[in-house]
Formats: sequence, structure tokens, C-alpha cells
Amino acid sequence: MLKQKGILINSLLVCVLLFSSCKNNFEKLRLSSDNDLKLSKAFEFYEAEEWLKAQYLLEDLIGVVRLTDKAEKVYYYYAYTHYHLENYSFASYYFKQFSTTFPNGTYAEEALFMSADSYYKLSPSFRLTQEDTESAIEGLQIFVNTYPESEKVAPSNDRIDALRAKLESKALDSAKGYYKRKHYKAATYTFKNLLIDYPDTKEGEYIRYMIIRSSLKYAQQSILGRQVERYQETIDACLEFKKRHDQSQYQREIDSIFETANKKIKKIRNEH
Repeated sequence: MLKQKGILINSLLVCVLLFSSCKNNFEKLRLSSDNDLKLSKAFEFYEAEEWLKAQYLLEDLIGVVRLTDKAEKVYYYYAYTHYHLENYSFASYYFKQFSTTFPNGTYAEEALFMSADSYYKLSPSFRLTQEDTESAIEGLQIFVNTYPESEKVAPSNDRIDALRAKLESKALDSAKGYYKRKHYKAATYTFKNLLIDYPDTKEGEYIRYMIIRSSLKYAQQSILGRQVERYQETIDACLEFKKRHDQSQYQREIDSIFETANKKIKKIRNEH
């Protein structure tokens, strides 16, 4: 038993010493004034997928190689280390900086795509703030416009479609939330904007149905002087719905709302 413990302790000591030795060797390399060696080792670490070590060395070298023919490759690899380490905000920034600094460089096309793709990686669930989603769409669209013949145009367009679907889901969820909280004016406005922003939406029937429900509730909440106008908007929405969706599952309810809105208008006009 004691012998086994001794072997275990010795093994641990060996591991600690090896780790310390490796760490000391790397720190010595970082402090070295031999920039050619550091550059060679940085690329070795990169090829070995030791991203953090490669990043440290490349970061040290950026200022050194700035005005040399090595600058482009160093900066490009440095941006990629952030991407591989899933530091996508930094990756996007450095890829964008690269494409600006080396617009005609060997890696310019790849860098512009990767800048947008990094934002794509950052895009969160539709329930969260969509700033990164919007940045990804903008970046991908710039890429498609800049390199229309690129083989990455198709995957870029696929990403744009997926991101726009996420923004649509966000807007639809927001509109439903307004309705649920009885903010019917905001609900009506948001549902209508969905049809403007996403004219090819697959949710068109449901959205028009909710416009009708929201506008009726909004009319009912309104002061008397605005009710005729707003009930008329409900009627117009019903007519538009019937024109587009003549076999809808919502038809019976919409017919009822249409009748209710007409009766309300007649009653108001008869009484005033």
C-alpha cells in the first residue's frame, strides 16, 4: 500500500515538473528577442491547434511585423485564434480589421466572410436582444455584395435566411406579448409591421387574424370619438383577410368580429 502511494506521489511530482518545465520554456520563448523563432513556433502551435499559445506569440509579433510581408499572415492567423477559442466578438473585430487593412490581400475574402460568420456564431435565441443577429445579417450582405461570385455566397444567403427567420420570430413573439398584456394598439402596429418587414412570411394567415383581433380590442378601448374610425379599420382588416384566406380555420370568428364591428358603427351613428 505504501509502495503504491509512493509511486503515485512520484508520478505527480514528475507531472508537476514537466508542466513547470513546459511553462518555463514557453515563457522564455515569449521573452526571447528572436522574432523569427517566435514566428516559426507560433505557426507550429497554430498547426497543432494549440490556439492560446499561438495567440500569445502572434499578439507579441503584430507590432514587430507590421510593415513587413509577414504582417498579413500573422494578423490573419491571430484573428483565427480568437475564432477557434470561441471569442467571437474579438474574432469578428480582428477579421474586419484585417479585411480593411489588407483589402487586396490573399485572405481578404475569407476574412470578410469570417467577420460576419463570427457574429452569426454570437446570434442568440430569438427571445434575447438581437443586436448580434442584425450585425451578422449586415456583414453577410456586405460579403455577398462584395464577392458575388464567391463559393461562400450560397452559405451566406442560407445564414441570412436563418437569421431573418429569427428576427421574425422575435417580432412575432413581441406582438403576441403586447396582445397578452392588453396593449392592443402596440399589438396591432407590431403585427402590421411584421407583414411589411417579412412579406413572404409563412405566418401571414395567423398574423392577419391577430391584426383583426387586436384592432377590435383597440377600438373597444378607444374614446367614443375615435371608435368609428377604429372599428372601420377592423372591418377593412376582415375584408383583406377574406380576400387572401377564403378557406381559413379562423373564418367563423372573423365573420363574428366583422358583424360586431359593423353593429358598433351603426349603433354609434344612430345614437350620435
